[in-house]
Amino acid sequence: MACVAVNSLVRTIELEFLQPLPRPIVRQKQLIPANEKLIQNLHQKLGDLIELFDENRMDGIQAIKHLETKLRDVAFRVEDEIEFQIVHLYEIEEKEELLAGIAGLFVEIPESSIDAVEEEDLEKPQAGEESDAQRSWHSFKLGCILEEAIRDIDGIHKELSKVKMECVAAALQGIGIGRKTTTVLAAAAASTTSSDGYSSHPLQGSSIMVGKNNEFQIVKAMLIQNSSRQREIVSIKGMGGIGKTTLARRVYEDPSVASRFDIRAWVVVSQYHNKLQMLTDLLKSTGCGGSGTQEGQLAQQLYQNLMHQRYFVVIDDIWSVEAWDSVKACFPDNGNGSRVLLTTRSAEVATIIGSNNDFSHQMQLLEEGESWNLFHEKTRKYPGSEFDIIGRQIVEKCKGLPLAIVVAAGLFSKLHTLAEWKNVAEALNSSAKTTTIDEECSRILSSSYNHLPHSLKACFLYLSVFPEDVEIHAKNVVKLWVAEGLVKASDDMSFDVVARRHIEELKDRNLILESETSSCGRKVKTFRMHDLLHSFCVREAKKENLLHVVYKNESNSPQKDFRWVSIQSEWFNQQTLYSSLINCRSILVFFQKYRSPNSKICPLLRVLYNTTELEIAYLFHLRCVLSRVAALTILDPFHSWNLQSLSVDRIDEMSILEFPQLQHLKIRSIPMDFPICFHQNLKSIGLLRVDHCTKEFFTSIPYAEKVEIDCEGGWNDCMNNIAYLHQLQSLFLLGCGFRILIPNNNIVSLKSLIQLRIFSMRFKGKTINIFSKLPKLEVLRLIMCEWIGREWELLENESFDQLISLSISFSKLEHWEASACHFPNLERLVLEWCEELEKIPGGFAEIPNLKSIELKECRHSAVDSAKEIQREQHEQGNDNMVVIAKHTKEMRATKIDRCE
Repeated sequence: MACVAVNSLVRTIELEFLQPLPRPIVRQKQLIPANEKLIQNLHQKLGDLIELFDENRMDGIQAIKHLETKLRDVAFRVEDEIEFQIVHLYEIEEKEELLAGIAGLFVEIPESSIDAVEEEDLEKPQAGEESDAQRSWHSFKLGCILEEAIRDIDGIHKELSKVKMECVAAALQGIGIGRKTTTVLAAAAASTTSSDGYSSHPLQGSSIMVGKNNEFQIVKAMLIQNSSRQREIVSIKGMGGIGKTTLARRVYEDPSVASRFDIRAWVVVSQYHNKLQMLTDLLKSTGCGGSGTQEGQLAQQLYQNLMHQRYFVVIDDIWSVEAWDSVKACFPDNGNGSRVLLTTRSAEVATIIGSNNDFSHQMQLLEEGESWNLFHEKTRKYPGSEFDIIGRQIVEKCKGLPLAIVVAAGLFSKLHTLAEWKNVAEALNSSAKTTTIDEECSRILSSSYNHLPHSLKACFLYLSVFPEDVEIHAKNVVKLWVAEGLVKASDDMSFDVVARRHIEELKDRNLILESETSSCGRKVKTFRMHDLLHSFCVREAKKENLLHVVYKNESNSPQKDFRWVSIQSEWFNQQTLYSSLINCRSILVFFQKYRSPNSKICPLLRVLYNTTELEIAYLFHLRCVLSRVAALTILDPFHSWNLQSLSVDRIDEMSILEFPQLQHLKIRSIPMDFPICFHQNLKSIGLLRVDHCTKEFFTSIPYAEKVEIDCEGGWNDCMNNIAYLHQLQSLFLLGCGFRILIPNNNIVSLKSLIQLRIFSMRFKGKTINIFSKLPKLEVLRLIMCEWIGREWELLENESFDQLISLSISFSKLEHWEASACHFPNLERLVLEWCEELEKIPGGFAEIPNLKSIELKECRHSAVDSAKEIQREQHEQGNDNMVVIAKHTKEMRATKIDRCE
């Protein structure tokens, strides 16, 4: 319970007082010198105490819950007091400057009298200056806050130690403090995680919830074997967590189903449907992004795209008939066997919307053998009989619900000894024997959550800010977690790296569902949460007074103390909300129009996500701004000294400023005269102009890992200088107007480069082959790039030895000469709108690690060559190699002027 509060306070202490260059007003008021020992002492005690809670996992004992609540309240109080004091210092400074300005209007000293001013008068405090006594008062006030915090922390530590000793004594004497005490003591004796909080045995298996094979065949038959030529509505119905979405996904991706239809689309509806979002997602899923913003325009475009096509559309997680009624007119009945597949918990919804009983399937709970196989597949260890006995008891508690089984497996996969298995099983078995499936599922989710390390628990709770069923981008989550202070760095891992590991850990524990992997296939790119897990997460966050969600037409007034607000509707009372934002740290917006509040309303704000209009000059504690459509004006005075991530559409005006904590800067076009003083912390920046790319600039950001450059003004000099970025891992080159790429051997000096993206450039001869000399290059994406002569030929010594993923999009490439030796480790090949390419090199059939070839809008001959490669791969034993072809047809060349 205290995880968010303590992690946040620890990070605030580090940023305000322990970083090499604290904010100027803290230095000016001399807050640190007299309080340095208190600051370090409190920082250490907080870390020690949260580790003590983490090690002992005593969440089953009421006294421990009380202490965690007490620690949470202390940490929140102390952090508020520290941050409000800093706000107060800025307010004092602003008033003093205002008074000084007013005084200057009324007091005019004649020139003749200046010489008469005595020297001692020059030493007196002037308007706007502060005496030593005043500075001492501010320092004394901070000292009082810190001393009281240390006393409270020491008191909690003593109470915790006392409770722990009582538990140990009770266990040794065999007296009944309760069955869960045994669990606590065993966890204290052997922690459920390794020293860094991670298991050394990650979960195996790719699917979270598996549908039974006979159910797969039933639904598949409804889609492609039923003789009906009408547009039919097929429904999969069943309780939450039973595996409806996974079954629908398995059918959707089945090759025999995919080949039956001309066009496919997938949309997630969720409990609070949004017609505009549904239409936008459907158009995007069909590969035809909508060109309007009005519902009527998008609906018409969707209808036209589906007309005269045999289509297959999945509407996942639909809760109401109204949601279907809002979009049903977009699905024409072409009389060609089109199908709409919906998943729902409601039998009534399925009956009203569905065609008839011939096109409806009721999901069944897993049988005993299937349940055990799923649990065993996810744990994949401890094959001894004692583990099996315990595991089967746990599986029985899950009552055949796949979600409960995989979450339980995620929990037990992190327990290392037989004793730990016994103790956790005992806690789960301590409930009454007669419980419903929903109650058992809730208990298992709660147990899995309670066994998370505190840092991971804090990160999991923050996911409650996202709407149900939304696809979450991992790169944004990393920035948000870091900005909120939920992630703790270590000596050998940065905040971003630790946050990435937290995402992988949540995936391994089956608490999030991976939607898309990165190009290299090694990282989670996007993920979702199952709606039952999301509901649990929201419930826990609200219970801890962390979260307030703004739903459509909500009339309830929020509590005063929440820290995160998730705005999921534009129809709400802003005045009521604004009156409650005094302690708010994060504002996240999930619709188009919202203006951010000012510092008077929200003085402690750290995170602004997806707001359209920004007023941030006086948001003193701002750390993260992520907004795709916002324009910014940043002028002195600008006090967001700890700003870490800034991503906006443009900056209209900016003064010379310092951002010592800035790590990520993303602006669609950085102004030519960008007057920013960067520090060594910068990790990523874009979109730079070539004029920015000087030796002096690149040497000032030696730890930059990701750079994006607009090469419109020529790129050769830029490449000469970029070689100074010795830790660069990702490079994006935007060559507007099909600029010719000129060979530059300096690119080879980028020894750490892993990902290279090139947009809208032309290659002279074999220029592109120079990138084969990059020793660590794993991902190469070529978008709207052209080969002069329309041929790509690689010589024998020009091999991309480490390349894992190769993507070519919107290209007029016709002939491609290459063999397996040129791409020996290639796993993924993507060809999109390569309308002239005749075939894929046949030698790719000999690449041992090839997993997939994906084609979109390519020639039939190219698709045929991919299928021939697949056939040969299968003959050589690589049965997992797949070909995915979308919307393929014989095409004539068309000029492509731009890439959306």
